[in-house]
Amino acid sequence: MATMILRDNTKYSSSDKLGEYLSFNNIANRKISDLLDDRGNDLLIYPHSFSRCEDEMGSQYLFSLQINWKENKCTKAVLETGNMVGFIGMNGQSVSIHSRFSKNAEDFFLHYMLQKVLCINVVSLSHGTANEQIFNSLLYLFPKLLKEALAQGLYKEYQRDEYNDANVRGTIDINRHLKTNLPFNGRIAYRTREFSYDNHVTELIRHTIDYIGKTSFGKMLLENDAETHTSVAQIISATPNYSRQERDKVIKSNSKIIIHPYYFRYTQLQKLCLRILRHEKIKYGAKDDKIYGILFDVSYLWEEYLASILTKQAFKHPNNKERTGRIYLAKHKRFPRYPDFYREEDSFIIDAKYKREINRDDIHQMITYMYRLKGKNGLFIQPSDRICQKESYDLLGYGIDDNAGLQTYFYPISQIANDYKQFVADYCCPIKLK
Repeated sequence: MATMILRDNTKYSSSDKLGEYLSFNNIANRKISDLLDDRGNDLLIYPHSFSRCEDEMGSQYLFSLQINWKENKCTKAVLETGNMVGFIGMNGQSVSIHSRFSKNAEDFFLHYMLQKVLCINVVSLSHGTANEQIFNSLLYLFPKLLKEALAQGLYKEYQRDEYNDANVRGTIDINRHLKTNLPFNGRIAYRTREFSYDNHVTELIRHTIDYIGKTSFGKMLLENDAETHTSVAQIISATPNYSRQERDKVIKSNSKIIIHPYYFRYTQLQKLCLRILRHEKIKYGAKDDKIYGILFDVSYLWEEYLASILTKQAFKHPNNKERTGRIYLAKHKRFPRYPDFYREEDSFIIDAKYKREINRDDIHQMITYMYRLKGKNGLFIQPSDRICQKESYDLLGYGIDDNAGLQTYFYPISQIANDYKQFVADYCCPIKLK
């Protein structure tokens, strides 16, 4: 079955591919929040499937579809993609959404941002079937979510066990004792309820480690860095009762997603582990109405990629998903806002924009941040297929006294790389701030 290749933030208009475009009808013009995995679909969207809070992305469409009719006959279909990239399948239709900056079959730009955001070192890419690409995309997320979960401590919960020995340390089970220990043989039947690190959640993680470790790509990820290696060793040490033969039992015991006020990061990891162990369901060619796949919010990846550069230059990076680092526009903590990046020492505010065009709302927002933070430099950073260049605009009003201005910096994405190593070597273009 052929895979349809689309690119993000692109409009497709056709009168000869009506059948292909109309196959999107059941997911087009529907909010992303309605398509997430908690609505019965085997679809993961990063980071929204793993986020503790909703944001405006959840109210946007995955695809927009407009159909033109003439005399009760469909004559034209216009399909438009948004900020989602990745792999998706529904009703036997397979779709791969690439970054619009990737001109060939290998989406170097997407993989590069994933590796930088998720702190993974991969020097080459191997592309197999669509199902293999979905599976590898799931594996990208595992080390990061594992480390974030363990940062909250090793998951523990009460376990009930039954014993029959002379070292009584729980509640005596009289019925079982009379049944098994008469005539008296020195043993007592009893039950215990105590905290254990070897439980259904840590066993699920252990099974996932064992499962992905049998692939060359998965093994490389588990040995990616010292912190990941330590995290894996910690899970292995905590699960002495691990048995490969009990995998189906462990998966079934995790059918209910945990909701814990302290171990909330394990909820994200549990979801991912289940998807990895059930990866055969997340594939193309599904014959029912379910939607399968994994998608990435490329605008989020772009912002977090820039964060990996700018935070090293003393920029603060508020996080609206975690509700951290907010600023307020009024006293008494009224009107909270989240600029992408700002540096107070030299009055610099930066807004990461993956979109094609900067609009008036973006400019109004930037000027609001500059006014609030007394900023002299406002900078939009956009990816581009052009060489490094800037556009500068001097501001009037209060800005004219402080020589304040807006700039748009077009960050070049390599379009000539023949392989991933060359792309990585060509990609680095220093961001020269004013």
